[in-house]
Amino acid sequence: MLILVFSARVSSEKKEPTCRDMDAYNVCYYKGVLVEVTQHRFEDRLYISDLDLLAIREDAFKNVSATHLYLNQNNRISVLKRGSFRGLPNLERLHLDDNVVPLSEHLFAELGHLQSLSLVFNRINSIPRDSFAGLSSLMWLYLGHNDIQAIETESFSNLNPGLLYLWLNNNKIARVAPGSFAGLTELNRLHLDYNQLESLPSGAFRGLNKLEDLYLNNNRITSVSEALLRDLVGLKRLYLQRNEISTIEPGAFQRLSQLEQLRLDENKLSRIAVDTFTGLSKLEDLNLCDNNIDTIDNGAFADVVELRNLYFSGNNVTEIDKKISGLPSDVTVVLARL
Repeated sequence: MLILVFSARVSSEKKEPTCRDMDAYNVCYYKGVLVEVTQHRFEDRLYISDLDLLAIREDAFKNVSATHLYLNQNNRISVLKRGSFRGLPNLERLHLDDNVVPLSEHLFAELGHLQSLSLVFNRINSIPRDSFAGLSSLMWLYLGHNDIQAIETESFSNLNPGLLYLWLNNNKIARVAPGSFAGLTELNRLHLDYNQLESLPSGAFRGLNKLEDLYLNNNRITSVSEALLRDLVGLKRLYLQRNEISTIEPGAFQRLSQLEQLRLDENKLSRIAVDTFTGLSKLEDLNLCDNNIDTIDNGAFADVVELRNLYFSGNNVTEIDKKISGLPSDVTVVLARL
């Protein structure tokens, strides 16, 4: 009798991650997950690119001394936890552009020395409370080119009050809650351009008395009020071009005594009233091109005593009498396209 014995070979093969040397670092990943990063010599910049990463495991970084971390080229990171950035004690700049990172509470709280965080092109649609809590050194925050629809009162809760620059441009923002930026008392520049704002509430810019540059251009804003701008006492440049502004409340700019440049071109203004620019004693450049202006009140420009350039082409006025309108005698008035 012939007895056949078949032996089944059971594979006990261990699944090992793939590791690559990237300059001074050894980077290991498995099935789209960054699992371990170790360092074998000093290099302040770490580029982890072209790995098609989907996630970063907690504690993946093993006491890495890099000050700059770039994860913004050919990755699709969508899974992150607070512990994903543990082990980066010296990190100052983090670039996560072109990923799919969803914000969550305390996500970056391990990065107490981070100065710059870039999350451009991440399809972010909301900013949960305390998303940026713990970033006690942050000065630059880039959130442009996302899908954010609203700025809530607690969107920037517990964010470093020393933040200097905030980009929210090219989103879908249609609403800004009063006091949303109140904790950012050192903010110097705020980008809200290329959004879907039709109006802004009184108190939207509360606390921003050190703001120097405000970008509101390329929205759908229909009017400008004194209540909206009253907190911006340090503002030097205000960009309101390419909106739908047809009404400027009398004295709307009266608290902006430091303003040097004002852009109102490509709106729907039809009249410059006598009190439109009250308070703008330091204004040097005013752009009113491409509106529907056909009336300028006598003395309409009497308050802009430092004005150097007035751009006025594309309106229904072909001549402006400097004396009657109150313009400084040495101002340059551009009535035709250059």
